[in-house]
Amino acid sequence: MKMTGCCVTTALAVLSWACLTSQTAPPPTNDLIIVGYDREPDTLNRFATHILEDTMICIVEGLTVWNEKMEVVPVLAEVVPSPENGLVQVNPDGTMDVTWKLREGILWHDGTPHTSADVAFTVKAINDPSYNPESTEGFDLIESVATPDPHTAIVKYREIYAAYQDQFWRGTLPKHVLDGKDLNAFPEYDRNPLGTGPYRVKEWKTGEYLLLERHEDYWRGPAAIKEILFRFLSSSNTRVNQLRSGEVHVVDNVPLDKLDELESLVGVTLTRTMANSYAHVALNLREVPAFRDLRVRQAVAHAIDRASIANDVLEGVVTVVDSVIQPMSWAHNNAVKFYDYDPERARSLLREAGFEDTDGDGIVEKDGEPLRFKGTTRSGHAEWEMVLQVVQAQLKDVGIGLEIQNYEPTLLGELWFSGKLPFFLSAWTLPADPEITRFFASDRTPPRGRNIYYYENEELTELLYASDQVIDRDKRKELLFRAQEMVAREVPVIPLYNRTIVSAYPDVLRNVKPNPTNAGLFWNVHEWSVSAP
Repeated sequence: MKMTGCCVTTALAVLSWACLTSQTAPPPTNDLIIVGYDREPDTLNRFATHILEDTMICIVEGLTVWNEKMEVVPVLAEVVPSPENGLVQVNPDGTMDVTWKLREGILWHDGTPHTSADVAFTVKAINDPSYNPESTEGFDLIESVATPDPHTAIVKYREIYAAYQDQFWRGTLPKHVLDGKDLNAFPEYDRNPLGTGPYRVKEWKTGEYLLLERHEDYWRGPAAIKEILFRFLSSSNTRVNQLRSGEVHVVDNVPLDKLDELESLVGVTLTRTMANSYAHVALNLREVPAFRDLRVRQAVAHAIDRASIANDVLEGVVTVVDSVIQPMSWAHNNAVKFYDYDPERARSLLREAGFEDTDGDGIVEKDGEPLRFKGTTRSGHAEWEMVLQVVQAQLKDVGIGLEIQNYEPTLLGELWFSGKLPFFLSAWTLPADPEITRFFASDRTPPRGRNIYYYENEELTELLYASDQVIDRDKRKELLFRAQEMVAREVPVIPLYNRTIVSAYPDVLRNVKPNPTNAGLFWNVHEWSVSAP
């Protein structure tokens, strides 16, 4: 069938993006779902980016994933390994063996069997010193991978690693395609990865959209929806406007200030999910020497009115949190107390640290250097842009100068993980496992982890690694409780609020199960379907 002008029919399998305007955008059907997506991926290689997750999880599956209840469930693995089922063995020498039983009959999109050799290759690739993955966390603890048969991978850790169930949630790398390739510069894979998932890349038009088509030989059976188009719209206001006009059908992370006007939108379902995620301000001790003084970090914390941000700016949709492990986690310490809003105490702490406004310009200084730094969040993210402006005014009230300079998502990611953002407002969306070593251990600065604060505390580091080496939940919980208290006291990060993720999608779209973890909204996209209105 041919397309004439901008006439689009639901029977058409191949769509021209030029025709998807506000006048001609088709309604949601099992032929096509259009997603208003908040950023363009920098890569579709799940191991090479921190920009996760929706586009990639449709293509590349993990051995496990977290469901909508934050339970770890098997995907490419037959079962989730545990001490109880005998697939996790702690050895007398302190090492640990985790046996992954892989599902038989799983094929990569090119028809090649997915095997234990792919698991072993993935570990080897991530730990190769010549490769620069987004993070090596957990992989650098693996001593070896034995592959006694194509469907068994025995992963030997040099020590107990409590978060082992999450190790391969991002998936595996296809050995038969990537072996011998330079993974730092292999655009063929980065833009069109080989996966085992329900969809594969059909077209990626830089700056505009990513079009996925279903894989007809998917191991769970072909998905009901033939094509999913992710339209790159960095502006949250644009995404909402196009949702309202029908140009897009699905929007995740709906701006909280748009809830009232969208709740009456006919034909659209809005879901609110308390996420395993918290908005925060990261203080970069490497970029701002003043932050190395605890009193200055405490002053910044006392200067920010988090309750006002949650209740007034965000209209009570979110809740202030004091800890870096969120309330839905079994490891959340609800007794942690952060620094209350107290601008007078903030001024006093700055004076104790040697900062005074000697020239009367409203900004305190020390040894002639004003306490002024750049503050950044993601451009186009209306909620965070608004919150950062409020924080700017609150810091100015105590004599701290914050100059706002926001960046679009891809550039922001590069600056973020190169350690060049002095004061960064963003959010961590976490997996089900409460491991926080990657964020706060002294040796987990990028690329080994996500300590973008460049905060060093050996006592905390030892405590965190001790929590990683305990499988018993009660014992691990005790260690993580202490770690949360120490992080709150030391203030490398200022937690603002527990995020509420609002998802908008058509009433006719079935089996959508919003997920509180970083598995994202599309974790079960293979189950989605569009019913007749």
